[in-house]
Amino acid sequence: MPQASQVTVTTASSSRMRRKGMPGAPGSTLIDHDHVGMAKYIRQGHPRVLVSLRYRTGLHAIIDLAREWGWDLLDLKFTRGAIPDNPPPQGAFVDCLPTDPLAKRLMEMGCPTVRLGRLPHPQDVELPAVLPDVMAAGRLALEHFVERGFMDVAFIAYDPTRSEDDCHSMYVAFRQQARERGLNVHVHELILGDHEHPESMADPAAKYERRVREVGAWLATLPKPVGVFTYSDEMAASVCTMCMASGLAVPETVAVLGVGNDPLVCELSPVDLSSIDTAADERGRQAALLLREMMKDRAKPPRSIIVPPRGVVDRRSTDVLAVPDPVVVRAMRFMWDHVDQNISVDDVAAAVGVQRRKLERAFRIHLKRGVNAELRRKRLERLRELLETTDLSIAAAGALVGYRSRDYLHMSFRKAYGVSPGVYRKTLKGKQQQSL
Repeated sequence: MPQASQVTVTTASSSRMRRKGMPGAPGSTLIDHDHVGMAKYIRQGHPRVLVSLRYRTGLHAIIDLAREWGWDLLDLKFTRGAIPDNPPPQGAFVDCLPTDPLAKRLMEMGCPTVRLGRLPHPQDVELPAVLPDVMAAGRLALEHFVERGFMDVAFIAYDPTRSEDDCHSMYVAFRQQARERGLNVHVHELILGDHEHPESMADPAAKYERRVREVGAWLATLPKPVGVFTYSDEMAASVCTMCMASGLAVPETVAVLGVGNDPLVCELSPVDLSSIDTAADERGRQAALLLREMMKDRAKPPRSIIVPPRGVVDRRSTDVLAVPDPVVVRAMRFMWDHVDQNISVDDVAAAVGVQRRKLERAFRIHLKRGVNAELRRKRLERLRELLETTDLSIAAAGALVGYRSRDYLHMSFRKAYGVSPGVYRKTLKGKQQQSL
C-alpha cells in the first residue's frame, strides 16, 4: 500500500494503463474512472479531494501539498464532470463561478470547496475564493511602460469597458494609473463575431485573417511607438503574431505585455513575451491551505484570499526604449548591454559623447530618474530574473549583473523588493508553473 506521504492523481495515462491491464506508476494508486468499484481504489482513511480546473497553472502546488498531507486527488475531467459518491468527496477545488451547477451541487452536499477564480463574486461568502490581484497587475503593467519611456499605451480585450467582464478591473487600474502618469490611453474592444460574414467564423483561416485586419487597422491608427497590454499571455502572443502579419515590428514599433507568465506561451510566442507573474503557484498553495483549514473546521466561516502579483518578467517583447532623445536611447542601450560590468555615470557619458551634467539632465527630463537610478533598476531586474530561472549562487548571479559587493547587492535588493535575495529565491524558484 502507498505511504501516507503520497498523493493519488488521476491522469489520462493512468486510465489507459488500467484498460490495458498495465500497472500504474510506482508509488501511486490508480483511481478507476467508472463509478462502479471506485471505492476499491481509494486508500482507506485518506480524504478524497476533487479537482475541476480548466486553467492548470497552480495545480503543481496543490499536488505537492496533497502528497504531503495524504489526499487522494480526483480530476473530474475524467469522470465527465460527475461527482462520485462512493466514498463521497471531503473537499474540492473548482474555478467555475458559485452560480455554476457543479459549485451549487458541492455546496448542497456540504463539501468544503475553494474556488480558484479570476474575479471576486458576491457569493464568495458561501464559496471562498483565492484570486489574483488584477488591479495590481494593471498598475504594474502601466509602470512597466512608464519605465521604458512610453507616452502612448493601449489595452485590448473583448469587453474591457463592461463592468461584468473578467478584465474590467485590470483595465480600470491600467487606465487610472496612465492618467495619473500623464500618458495617453487607447482601448480596443475585440469583435466577438462577424455578423456580416458569418461563414468566416466557421473557417479558422478566414477568422484569423479577419482578426488580423481588425487589430492591424486599429494599431495603424495609434501613435508610435505604443505599449500594448492585454489580459492574458495567449492574447498577447496573438497580438505579436498579428503585428508581424501587419508589418509592425515588435517591440520597436509595438511593445506587447501579457499576464500570467506561462513559460510555454511566453517562450513559444513569435517574440519572447514579457508578462506579469500573477503568482499562480502561490494561489494554488493558498487554496490548498484554505481547503485544509475548511476540512478541519467546517463551522469556521470561510474567507477569500487575494494574492498580489510578483512583478513583470521582462523578455524581448518590451525590450525597447520609447524615448525621443537619441542621446538617452544610446545611453540606456549602453547601460543595458554592459549591465554586467562595473560601469559608472562617467563611463556612460563618455560612451555617448556628452557631458555628465547634460546626460543627467536629459534622463530626468525624459525618464524622471537619474542615470544611476536607471542602471540600478536594470541590474536588479536582471538579477531577479537570474534568481528565478537559474541555479547560480546569489554571488555569481550578482556578478553577472555588475555587483561586486555582496553587502551592496543585498541592501539594494532588499530596498527594491522588501526581502533578501535568498528569501526571494526560496519563495519563487521552481514555482513557475506549466500547464498540466
